[in-house]
Amino acid sequence: MESILARALEYTLKYWLKSFTRDQFKLQGRTVQLSNLDIDGDALHSSLGLPPAITVTTAKLGKLEIVLPSVSNVQVEPIVVQIDRLDLVLEENADADTSQSSGSSQSASSTGRGSGYGFADKIADGMTIEVQTVNLLLETRGGGRCQGGATWTPPMASITMRNLVLYTTNENWEVVNLKEARDFSSNKDYIYVFKKLEWGSLSIDLLPHPDMFMDGRVQEGANKRDDDGAKRLFFGGERFLEGISGQAYITVQRTQLNDPLGLEARLHITEAVCPALSEPGLRALLRFLTGLYVCLNRGDVDPRAQQRSTEAAGRSLVSIVVDHVFLCVRDTEFRLELLMQSLCFSRASISDGEKAKNLTQVMIGGLFLR
Repeated sequence: MESILARALEYTLKYWLKSFTRDQFKLQGRTVQLSNLDIDGDALHSSLGLPPAITVTTAKLGKLEIVLPSVSNVQVEPIVVQIDRLDLVLEENADADTSQSSGSSQSASSTGRGSGYGFADKIADGMTIEVQTVNLLLETRGGGRCQGGATWTPPMASITMRNLVLYTTNENWEVVNLKEARDFSSNKDYIYVFKKLEWGSLSIDLLPHPDMFMDGRVQEGANKRDDDGAKRLFFGGERFLEGISGQAYITVQRTQLNDPLGLEARLHITEAVCPALSEPGLRALLRFLTGLYVCLNRGDVDPRAQQRSTEAAGRSLVSIVVDHVFLCVRDTEFRLELLMQSLCFSRASISDGEKAKNLTQVMIGGLFLR
């Protein structure tokens, strides 16, 4: 049984890690320790349900420790994966790069997939993952991609999350033993995996993109004004959000052959507060949101590029619900306060490999502006 469990772990690690060899895997008692690892970006891309216009260019782990339960309880108790640091870089593809990475990813991430839902897959689905710190850098191309001007290049977003815990639940999001969690899929045509994600804090910093410094109007000084009379101040980076906690509910649907079908992720944040944003910070935020919107709704991406690996689900639904949003902009000439209640953003995608359809919805329960 111990050798079977070791092979199951090797199978999972080979799927997620680049250039993983069996020599790196050394089981000492009930723990395995690895460090300085590169994650397969395509496997991560498809598992997270990212849009085809975005590529995971960097995915690195600091220290990885796997803690195993007793062999007799491996079917009911989760394997705990502890990660001290996860560094990610997401970039929007250029027009010519949207399908270049799909060919090489097939061989790396399709091994063993679609051949049935075996012991190793059950063990991997039941894992509990704990991450101390996640550092994510998101870069979109915005209007600069279409118009060739640095003026419309959006800032980059540096996202830091701390104390993440991802664990398996039943269909009611309750923590039960793994055998009970799998009972929902019994006597059904599909396999369902239910996961709950919790994080302690989330911070977002908006950073100036290097192309923004190419705009001559920015270099001329902070006292210049645009044609409409608005001030054009130098933006050197600013913290947008800090200390936001939340949770997410994730449902994965697969066939009996372990081919992915659907992915649903619902993020819930109780409160998002930005107490003091400057006027150039507001400009940068609007430019970033515009660049993100353009990236999500690009029509020049080959739908087949979305199928980066056999793990990519053809149907996905991602929704974000924020109960309360407060934004305050302070400037020497004006002050703006915005309060939103029950903000809901959802995006549904469906693709058959040839055609892709997307639907985005934004709903606001209440809005107050002063």
